[in-house]
Amino acid sequence: MRKTFRQPHALAALVVAILMGQLSGCATTSAQTSPTEYAAALPEAEGNSEHTAQPQHVETDVIDERYTDVWEKIQHARTIDVHDDAEVRKQRNFFDDKQKFMTQVTLRAEPFLYYIVSQLEARNMPLELALLPIVESGYNPLAQANGPAGLWQMIPATGRNFGLTINSAYDGRKDALASTDAVLDYLQHLHDTLGNDWINAVAGYNSGELVIKAAIDRNKAKGKPTDFWSLNIPARQVQTVPKWLAFIQIIRAPSHYNLKVMPIANRPFLERLPAPNGVELSQIANAAGLTKAEFKTYNPGYRQSVIPSKGKYQIALPIENIGQYQENQHQLSAQKRYDSQSYIVKSGDSLGTIAAKFDISVKELKQANNLNSDRIKIGQELTLLTPMSSEDNTSTETPKQSKAQTTYQAAKAKTSSKTADKPTAKASTYKVKSGDSLDKIARKNKVKLADLMKWNQLNAKSIIKPGQELKLSE
Repeated sequence: MRKTFRQPHALAALVVAILMGQLSGCATTSAQTSPTEYAAALPEAEGNSEHTAQPQHVETDVIDERYTDVWEKIQHARTIDVHDDAEVRKQRNFFDDKQKFMTQVTLRAEPFLYYIVSQLEARNMPLELALLPIVESGYNPLAQANGPAGLWQMIPATGRNFGLTINSAYDGRKDALASTDAVLDYLQHLHDTLGNDWINAVAGYNSGELVIKAAIDRNKAKGKPTDFWSLNIPARQVQTVPKWLAFIQIIRAPSHYNLKVMPIANRPFLERLPAPNGVELSQIANAAGLTKAEFKTYNPGYRQSVIPSKGKYQIALPIENIGQYQENQHQLSAQKRYDSQSYIVKSGDSLGTIAAKFDISVKELKQANNLNSDRIKIGQELTLLTPMSSEDNTSTETPKQSKAQTTYQAAKAKTSSKTADKPTAKASTYKVKSGDSLDKIARKNKVKLADLMKWNQLNAKSIIKPGQELKLSE
């Protein structure tokens, strides 16, 4: 079984420092595979090609047999036109000969790169976008920089608005596969909104779409082109862009920059399965023949040691471990399971009073929330894990309904049958409910997310609140 992705926390901090502060040095990781040397010449200017959005979240098992290495496939994409720009040259020069960093990036990217590239292909988006996590996080799904987090460094508001679940037990931004689905939705939205220009889209992802839209509007008013290179946006406002463009050139001809890129097999590495609610991560790892650390490598979105008992979640496992997991899956039902709920700290609360209120120990409360001290703040969200009853602890299937639940659902069904034949007019507005996101509202009301944002003058960082009324049409 392949064992990849070894990364101590100190190394993760160094990588972020390199990208953000231009510091040198990364921990050495020995290569176990002979590097791939590409024979490509230096990048030449090429025209952008138009792309049409394809159905989203497409799962594809089709493997392009022309390439055995995913990096090679990205190298030959040649969709993004990289100009000979001073800032791009500066970034190329900085990363020139940073072999330790490139090797570590490749090891981190191995479980996820095929999925990202296959999703880009399915959506007809530039494969070069798969290089963006190199400059955002060093391909570290656990990277955290104040608000932004994960491979793609999304902020919470943007993540929620594009369908990611973020709570005290799980952060979808750190789930490498789920966050990729959300980010590609977002980048497609930015492309369509910002002049159908992919570099504008990455610039908007970095600085905010309103900044780039304002620059586009200024050029339009002056009769000037609106492609990224014509906008003349100060480099300090879009620092990610020259780094990303530099890496496009580096991957196209790594040997020219004194770098060797270890190959990543052009085949699926991970497969997603429904997560067993309430089961400890260590039990799932054991069932799949993985260590807990390996399981966390592939499932970095889980913040606690147990899958939340409510809600639909997924786990990602190496394909070579799926069979073993399925054989042992029946054993999971015998493990201790927990019920999970959130609690917002109020004035006067302490860990002791909260633990007493929910009949759990302070130690259990601290373990569930990774707390190293007894200090908590008003407004802080805590996860409460309480053992489920013995009736609910014997199976991973949905527990039997109580008599009251059955009676209520029967009455509800009867009422629904009386009104089923009555035609209902499509609502023109929607009142935001607790737990809503722009993505959920768009899907629920069968409208495009981009249209919903346009009708309500919102952007990806907009925060919506319960009770807020949104337009569902022009």
